[in-house]
Amino acid sequence: MSAFPINFHEKPSSCGKFALEILPFLLLCVTTTMAQETILRSQDFRSIPNWEGKANRNSSISEKTTIQNFGYSQTNYAGGQRSGEIGGRISRSITPATYAKPITPKTLNDNLVASGKFAVTKADGASGVLIGWFNGKQSQGWRTPHSLVVRLDGNGGKYWVFFEYGTKNWKTGSGHTFEGEHYQTTRTPPELADGKVHTWQLSYDPDSNHGHGEMVFTMDGKAYRAPLKSSHKLDGATFDRFGLINQQTAGKGLEVYFDDLNIDGVPHNFDIDPNWEENGNRVKFQDREIRPYHDFGYSATHYASDEIGEIGGLIWRIEENDLQNSGYYADNIGELTMDQYLEASGKVSMIRAAVDSAILIGWFNSETHIGAPPVNFIGIMIEGPSQVGHYFRPIYANSQGAYEICGQGPIIRPNADRHDWTFEYNPDANSGKGNIIVTFNDQTVSLPLKSGVKVDQAIFNRFGLLSYQRGGHYLDVYFDNLTYTAKKAP
Repeated sequence: MSAFPINFHEKPSSCGKFALEILPFLLLCVTTTMAQETILRSQDFRSIPNWEGKANRNSSISEKTTIQNFGYSQTNYAGGQRSGEIGGRISRSITPATYAKPITPKTLNDNLVASGKFAVTKADGASGVLIGWFNGKQSQGWRTPHSLVVRLDGNGGKYWVFFEYGTKNWKTGSGHTFEGEHYQTTRTPPELADGKVHTWQLSYDPDSNHGHGEMVFTMDGKAYRAPLKSSHKLDGATFDRFGLINQQTAGKGLEVYFDDLNIDGVPHNFDIDPNWEENGNRVKFQDREIRPYHDFGYSATHYASDEIGEIGGLIWRIEENDLQNSGYYADNIGELTMDQYLEASGKVSMIRAAVDSAILIGWFNSETHIGAPPVNFIGIMIEGPSQVGHYFRPIYANSQGAYEICGQGPIIRPNADRHDWTFEYNPDANSGKGNIIVTFNDQTVSLPLKSGVKVDQAIFNRFGLLSYQRGGHYLDVYFDNLTYTAKKAP
């Protein structure tokens, strides 16, 4: 697969190396035969549609008991002079849990430094915790926005130590190549969760890295560096808390304790209860938001529009070999091919999301819906790299697996904003090779099909939502007021 950079203009721009052929009669180049074969269906979801679902809601899933039991503790695991520290059992869950000190708001223009000691006494598989600066209202999700933190990742009796940041618009980072020198997150071997006490320090200098900002993490005397991308510092972040926050994705628990903290020059030895702010840190509940079990389909909600009724929900990016949980929720639209003009439109709103997650909406084949991407697909993918968040971009794959995903696209945020979108596939454009045009609010992106793609064809018999199989995390997204091309009934 090749991906090309894209520029946004008022008029469509090309996602590939081919120039888009814009003709005055672009929207009129549907042949009489095609017009007779297809119709535009509309669905406002004011009532439950007669759509087909597969693995989209797993009723057999057993609830998992999630335990959060952390905060001030009259223990001495982290090696302080006397009893008293913070920590406990912290579990991965989409449901947020924090224990933190409210602070005077800081930004990526401020110098930040924190240090102390920690000890991990137990680490289940797929567990984790963050400690550092974050935002009490807006720091939610995997690779947390408004954060500058140390991350401990548990993996069955051992754990790794990382450090990372997230801006206000979900741009994240933890290390990359910069001016010929390779900066990394910690390359230490995994540590045993045996209670060994470690010293650490995390600092941030906004003037380092040519004024773009840089993080430096030191563990047991060894330092690691991570410069910020210039656009990330400019994107900004606001921190009004310092403390512990759970990793917000599905998983298990880790037991860790911190002591002798120094936060921006203020010492905290926890000889007495500091009475920090608590949020969901002492709870036990039945958790059904568990990877890889989706929970999407018809929903009696109104995130994407004002009227009750829409489709969407919680969708996980799952593993490629997970055939059982490859899910979809879709309308039977008859049989269409890449020789036919296809269009769709509607409204979309993303409520929650972790980076490294994805969903597809478009035309696909119910017999070949498994894959990354599946063969016989044309439509839109909401997905993106960690340093960006989520693109809203076109994608296609023919019957032989030849596919392309637009390298970039408009960005959609998990902030509950409502957006208008359209999709147009014209088989006659691009010198007869075919072209896709997607609009998202006032932005437009195009994806010309490569030579030969239409020769191997693609057969579509469903239109709707489809999970994506390339291991990752979750998003919670809703669609309403859909129109889409379907086969005209005999």
